[in-house]
Amino acid sequence: MDATFPNRKSLFLNLVLFAAGSKLKQIPCSECKAAKLSISAADQKRREASLKRYERRRINIFHGRNQVNGSSPISYPAHGVSVIPMRSVWLKGLQVEWFSLYNIRSNIKLKFQINATRGVFNLIGHVHDVDVTGNGSKTITISTYSPSLLNLQLKYIAYENTFFDANIVDRVIIQFMEFTATMPIHIQHVQLPWLFEDGTGQVKDRVTVVLKTFLRYSRLKNAIESVNRLYPGTRIVVADDTPDHLFTSFQSSNVDHYRMPAYKGYFAGRNLGLSQVWTEYFFYMDDDMMITETTKMDFLVSFLDETNFHLVGVGIQDRLSPTTYLALGNKTHRCIVQKPDPGYYSEIRGFPGIYTNDAVLNIFLASTNEAKAVGFDPHPLLARIGHNEFFLSALGRLRVAACSFCAVRHVRGGPVPGNYSKYRKPEKRFKAKRNNYNLYMHNIDCVKTQWVVNKARKQ
Repeated sequence: MDATFPNRKSLFLNLVLFAAGSKLKQIPCSECKAAKLSISAADQKRREASLKRYERRRINIFHGRNQVNGSSPISYPAHGVSVIPMRSVWLKGLQVEWFSLYNIRSNIKLKFQINATRGVFNLIGHVHDVDVTGNGSKTITISTYSPSLLNLQLKYIAYENTFFDANIVDRVIIQFMEFTATMPIHIQHVQLPWLFEDGTGQVKDRVTVVLKTFLRYSRLKNAIESVNRLYPGTRIVVADDTPDHLFTSFQSSNVDHYRMPAYKGYFAGRNLGLSQVWTEYFFYMDDDMMITETTKMDFLVSFLDETNFHLVGVGIQDRLSPTTYLALGNKTHRCIVQKPDPGYYSEIRGFPGIYTNDAVLNIFLASTNEAKAVGFDPHPLLARIGHNEFFLSALGRLRVAACSFCAVRHVRGGPVPGNYSKYRKPEKRFKAKRNNYNLYMHNIDCVKTQWVVNKARKQ
């Protein structure tokens, strides 16, 4: 045992604890004198369920503590240390695991240094016979001849953030003798959840149907009627950029029909529709689709409720066409390859017939909050054709699934003004500009598209 190590009783007599500063303490909510939420027990239960769904869908890096005990003598939390901006956190887990026998026998003073760039270090307690310099500064140095006292002092160090940022990492450099380690401290402001009231729990209280239309009013009428027939009372948001002289209103008690400036386009309309959604989920479909008994909206809602997925796509009759994206290259030169065969990564455990993938057709149920965070790019080059752009933007941000046994009906035929095809099928020059824009926007060199119909739907 180290000769300078005192007995247990005198060791703690050598420790002089300081009162932890107010920035290290968590202020209890009871000290807040503002008006409190008045909520019934039933509503509180529903709110807690909404919070669980919100937390389940969040995509975060691992928040657990990851202690490093390697060949270096320095042990430290390599992950999981976080602090609210301009507050403090106790750095638990700092320790030197082994010491050089030569240094101890030669009575060489042990030196442990910690350096930060966005904060300072404060002692919570001071151990006698330990020299500390830089207390309250960005660099703190601890020196002693005793290994035991050094480790004891390391237990009482706090980091205080002094340089505000809502979300950033301070990479703290730790040095002990000739060894160096890096300890990340995550500085992050509180992120408040966005919860939803689910009312009766029925589809009409939890889902808003979003439709983008242009000229095709006979098909829009069929789409609205299909929703009203199977899910009466469900709110429908229609975004319409039909020219004024051809406009026909479908406004009703459960239909909000928004008129856009003419020819603003597909993604601009989707964005408008999504901006008007206040339910937890929204169901997007084109104006030539009809909801049927096989759409199974109730099941889709329960799937998103019970999993951490943000979006689940359905098929069009016998066509599902899920897709995965393969990223090639690096950040400087990157290409994206669409892989429609088999078009999915794996079947989701506990949900036979539902598969993980990266993109689905233009019919899906999605979580409103997360879809709004991705959004639909309203650029004019995406006005007439747009699909993959949303899923490329959502790559790594949304968890996407495809359901093989839920589908809608695709309505073909019916009167459409003669100039519809002019806007729906742009010339090659327009497509080339659109492709170049997509490459620029996503900082990629190429996208290899291989859309094929997945005729063998997974059962």
